[in-house]
Amino acid sequence: MKRTPKLVFIAAVLLMAACSGASELSNTNTAGTNALYPSWYGAYEFSSDSSNFYARATAVASVADMAKVRAEKEARALLESYIAQELEDVRSELERDGSSLVKEPNFILILRNAHLKVEKEALVVDTEHVEKEGVYRGFAKVEISKQTLKKIIESGFGSKDSYKKEYLESPAFMELIN
Repeated sequence: MKRTPKLVFIAAVLLMAACSGASELSNTNTAGTNALYPSWYGAYEFSSDSSNFYARATAVASVADMAKVRAEKEARALLESYIAQELEDVRSELERDGSSLVKEPNFILILRNAHLKVEKEALVVDTEHVEKEGVYRGFAKVEISKQTLKKIIESGFGSKDSYKKEYLESPAFMELIN
């Protein structure tokens, strides 16, 4: 009986919370609403379209060129990181589907070494800088085509034809690059 008032109070609070209306959340700090960001920068650091993967980054420095160089390096690293996750998702899906090849340590090592080449192969699409109160903010956008990514992975597997066939012809990888 001592718990009854507490339970009634908890029930009342939960009922009020459940009956309150939901409000729409919005991100007001996007490139479109912040004059500091270039119009091409976009709201996401990683994206893709039908033919390319893109990454965007920003960095600060006391010199304009250094801010842009740092932003470019960060964008390249982000692109490689996001693509690495996408490639690992493909490998995991193959493993869930019963592939024993993709579990082999050599396969995993080859795949990881291959996607490290993404940073070097990425192309700079846009760079820009702005100055505010003596500090420069650099912006960079890099891309890599889906076909280039396929060639990188294919060459990474080298003469391991069974690895190439298993990975590159999988529905998950085909979906990633198409």
